[in-house]
Amino acid sequence: MKLSGISVALLLLLLLLIMQSIGGYLQIQDYRKAVRRMRQLGNVGMGQKRGKVLNGHVAIVACDSNGIITGCEVLDGIGVLSRFHKKETFMGHPLVGSSIYTFLDIGEGLDKKEWKRFQGYFRAFEALEVRLTDRELTREQEAFMETKRGKAGKKLR
Repeated sequence: MKLSGISVALLLLLLLLIMQSIGGYLQIQDYRKAVRRMRQLGNVGMGQKRGKVLNGHVAIVACDSNGIITGCEVLDGIGVLSRFHKKETFMGHPLVGSSIYTFLDIGEGLDKKEWKRFQGYFRAFEALEVRLTDRELTREQEAFMETKRGKAGKKLR
């Protein structure tokens, strides 16, 4: 049986789609395992920076009730082949043993372009600050919560 050029192209496209689905499933499983590992270390904050090709990342940061970081894992890399790995330093400072408030102060001193480069980390630190201090949410955070839970606070399906 001889396949035409279009049939071969469609078959290759189908195989790539299947591989993408399997890779996505494995990445979701890796994310769940990373969250479980971080929850064992204390309060957890997560943040992401969406990238076009190479510069996106997801940061999961754990801290104790005083805001001292107990662990950090980051997913960065290309596509579905990337996995979470431990992160020891951030912007030249050790993560474990440092305060989230130190990094929040560093973030406030950065220009907009530099902040955007590391926004996944800073959003994770901000999430931890919200959790620890019960401060009011920003408009962006409130909008995010409304889309996830609805205006009445009920969880959407």
